[in-house]
Amino acid sequence: MTAWHRLLSTLQRWIRPGRAERQLDDDLRNFVEMSAAQRIREGGSPAEARRAALLEVGGVGQVKERVRDVRPAVWLDDVVRDIGYGLRMLNRNRGFAATAITSIGIGVGVTAAIFSFADAMLLRPLPVPRPGELYVIGTADAVQGLGGSLSASYRDYLDVRDRTTSFAGLAAHGGVSAAFAESPAVSPRMVLGQSVSGNFFDVLGAAIVLGRGFQPIEDSVPGRDAVVVLGYEFWRDQFGSRSDIVGHRILLHGQWFTVIGVVAEGLSVSRYAQSAFFVPLAMAPVLLDTDRVLEARDFRMLDIRGRLRPGATLAQSRAELAVLSASLGREYPATNASRSLIVRTDLADRTAADPITATMVLMLGGLALAVLGVSCANVAGLLESRAPVRGREIAMRLAIGASRGRVVRQLITESLLIALAGGALGVGMAHLGVMFFRLLPPPTDIPLTMTFAVDSRVLIVSLSAALASARGSLTLAMRPDEAGMRHRRQWRQAVLVIGQIALAVTLLVVALAVHQAFSRELLRGPGYRVDQLMMMRLNPSLVRYDQAKATVFFDQLLERTLATPGVRSATLASRIPMGFTNGGGASIVPEGFRLPPGADRVSLIAAHVDEGYFETMATPIVDGREFRRADGPDAPLVAIVNERAATRYWAGGSAVGRRFRLGVDGPFVEVVGIARNTKYSWVAEPPTDIVYFPRRQQFRQELMLVVQSVADPAALATPLRELVHTLDPNMPIADVRTMREFYELRAARAADVLVQTIAALGVMGLGLAIVGVYGLVAYAASRRTREIGIRMAIGADRRSVLRMMLRQGIRLAVIGLMVGLPAGLAVQRALQALFPAQPDLDPMPVLAVVPIVLAVTTLASYLPARRAANIEALQALRSE
Repeated sequence: MTAWHRLLSTLQRWIRPGRAERQLDDDLRNFVEMSAAQRIREGGSPAEARRAALLEVGGVGQVKERVRDVRPAVWLDDVVRDIGYGLRMLNRNRGFAATAITSIGIGVGVTAAIFSFADAMLLRPLPVPRPGELYVIGTADAVQGLGGSLSASYRDYLDVRDRTTSFAGLAAHGGVSAAFAESPAVSPRMVLGQSVSGNFFDVLGAAIVLGRGFQPIEDSVPGRDAVVVLGYEFWRDQFGSRSDIVGHRILLHGQWFTVIGVVAEGLSVSRYAQSAFFVPLAMAPVLLDTDRVLEARDFRMLDIRGRLRPGATLAQSRAELAVLSASLGREYPATNASRSLIVRTDLADRTAADPITATMVLMLGGLALAVLGVSCANVAGLLESRAPVRGREIAMRLAIGASRGRVVRQLITESLLIALAGGALGVGMAHLGVMFFRLLPPPTDIPLTMTFAVDSRVLIVSLSAALASARGSLTLAMRPDEAGMRHRRQWRQAVLVIGQIALAVTLLVVALAVHQAFSRELLRGPGYRVDQLMMMRLNPSLVRYDQAKATVFFDQLLERTLATPGVRSATLASRIPMGFTNGGGASIVPEGFRLPPGADRVSLIAAHVDEGYFETMATPIVDGREFRRADGPDAPLVAIVNERAATRYWAGGSAVGRRFRLGVDGPFVEVVGIARNTKYSWVAEPPTDIVYFPRRQQFRQELMLVVQSVADPAALATPLRELVHTLDPNMPIADVRTMREFYELRAARAADVLVQTIAALGVMGLGLAIVGVYGLVAYAASRRTREIGIRMAIGADRRSVLRMMLRQGIRLAVIGLMVGLPAGLAVQRALQALFPAQPDLDPMPVLAVVPIVLAVTTLASYLPARRAANIEALQALRSE
């Protein structure tokens, strides 16, 4: 038969399957009739001739099966029949099918949603070719510790680039903000971008979709080549994907830049912020209004990324950087003596830079894997309990001629159907979970790249794990249902259920502990006012203000704000608690404080505020005084520290009147006040060292205007905007919102999302464990039906049977609690990284979990136990 005829035959069989079967019946009937007629002609009787013809055929059913096996594409017919049979079997056992599919769906969906969240928050690599080959290089304070984020100055970059041989290429970049406008007639708005070295796109392997990247000469002379490469998203949204954008000029920071290219979609070197533009590092002094960015060795605002040369190892690069660090420390002791050059993978750098997020991701990932483990154990337990019934069915199929391969293929098909249905449900649940995470809006006007999307890789891995848990049906169902096998099967089920309960207990303990910890922190409050405050962020340098002009602008703004109707008080600050505004830190040497061995200074969080800050923020001064307007540039340098810093560096007496030096060789600053401790970066943080400086003594380009209102603070948004534009119509304004809204997003809302996520994981884990307990008790009841009948026949009442079956479920719950509670306590202790201010161990979550688990497992055991107790004795004795 030619290929064409085989194709036609196959299509005809699929389109009209009944006709092919009727033709096969006709062929067999004709063969039998012809064979019988031949035997009659040879002298046999009609009955004997027909019997001999049928014997020659050897069984009509077997002949049909052999004919079907040699048909073209017969495997596809078998697949269709196996799928149809599998669907009928699942429809016949709807309870089993629904439970197994739901279990797989929950496990797959939860795992995919949580790891998609982790991917967006921490794990997602840079969208460049071969991101795993990129390393981050920078300096860290060897005295304060080598953890935290790395940073480098332009001079550090040049030293590493020119004095090392381990790297095939090194590129530097640093985030910058600029006031963007298409023309002088348009009011500018703030956008974020990157100042990059000339080889940035080549080292990263980023594609330029329009125009070109930077040439080496364009990054050689400071301030000369005002060229810019646009981010793809900015080009699309701002310019409508204009194909003639190359050569177009735009205003950045009041200076004309010529567009020379557009980078490929999705490129961003920041985890969260979308880069609107890229300019050469040589233009950074123009955007930052300072030449220190290229000259000062301690102006560390850059990140360095590079790829190792072929044959070089990470260990070699670390050894080379250690030698270079020592050399730079000797050459430049004032700026490099305590700095160490470090090289990390991109993921290691993100983890070190944000340990709170890393801890949260690790915790959620572990809990999600626990839910996946419970769901897999649930499916395995269901298959264990179903194996005896399937075993009898399969034995019958083997007895009537089915091959073991055909039976195994049928079982595989059924497992695949369950897994695919559960996977489809899991995909839907994963998308719902991702939609839930998207409900958390960012507390900033900055365009963010933190996109939550379902990760197909996690879906495949979690679905594979669920499918692996179902593979046991192949061996369990094929084994004979002997007494020893029944005993081992029951023990395996018991172990699976105990594991499910233990994991569910761990999830519940963690969920309750996290909820309790966040509730305490939120009830304790942040230590500053969150109601009746309106705020906005202003940066006059974006419209080319120098220090003198910016100082006049801020003074006029504050004066007119205080005169605005509805305003009770107002203040300017370089940063606000839990904000993104970069107020920087301060390195000080407290007078009389014994520094740790090898240290020459200590680092604190620093904020530059004016005289109305503590009144407006309702942060009391517990000792000393607030800042005064007289604390100006010509007055003695003063500062206010919080209680934590005061007790740490000036223990044994009041810090008021004590002094510290700014830096190692800087001027002395007198402490004039002590402020109450506040939460500054994270709602669950312990007290942190903070120092406040008068903004009039240390100029800052970017400040937050915080206004206390008499009534609704949101009503001040429009008057304040108009006031700013009265002073300068082109002044960009960002992050206009009430403090309550900001606090809810940064503290309360983030805590709610985390607590709700963990609580959902705990409830789903407990629900799956309940199904496991129910399945085991139901299986035990079905296997002990005859025993129950005998007990009832010799006088046992229904209550004793009910107690006997309940004891089995409760025993499993107790063992699961004994295993799960220590695990939950261990995880609770590990949560100290998220809640360092909490007590070491709180028994309340443990005490609350025990009755919950006992109650639900008792209920899960009661239903099948009650059904077993209500069976009639005669009916039970008749059972197999």
